[in-house]
Amino acid sequence: MKFEINEKVKYLNNMLCEIDNLYQSLLQLKSLSDSEYVVMFAILELGEGCLQKDIAGSSYINKKTINSTIKKLEREDLIKLKAGKYPNMHIYLTQKGKDYICKNIIPIVEMENAVMESVPDDNFSNLVETYSKYIKIFKEEVENLKKK
Repeated sequence: MKFEINEKVKYLNNMLCEIDNLYQSLLQLKSLSDSEYVVMFAILELGEGCLQKDIAGSSYINKKTINSTIKKLEREDLIKLKAGKYPNMHIYLTQKGKDYICKNIIPIVEMENAVMESVPDDNFSNLVETYSKYIKIFKEEVENLKKK
């Protein structure tokens, strides 16, 4: 079977893989899993007291993975859960968790911020506009495929 893949598709996929590989290398340096980074980043971004559903809503990781990661982080005394209105459990950092974020998450965020600051505003605007169009069309095509 012979099938040709559009050169633009190949190029975009290679770029996305390269970004993913860079993140994987970075997380490996910090001994972090993807899900640990996402959960701890979300707590940093959303603030203490956030809920598991808030983290799920702001990330690409499924609820089961988030739940098991939260349990792992709780066992490691990085976070603690406090009951809110049933069935909600609010997530708070322990002192160990705050230190962990300072050592492992904030340096990555600072690096990302520095990289983004080096991209001129007009380039960033073009990137966002183009990527937004791509995602919109891609979503539409996925929905069309689901209907078949």
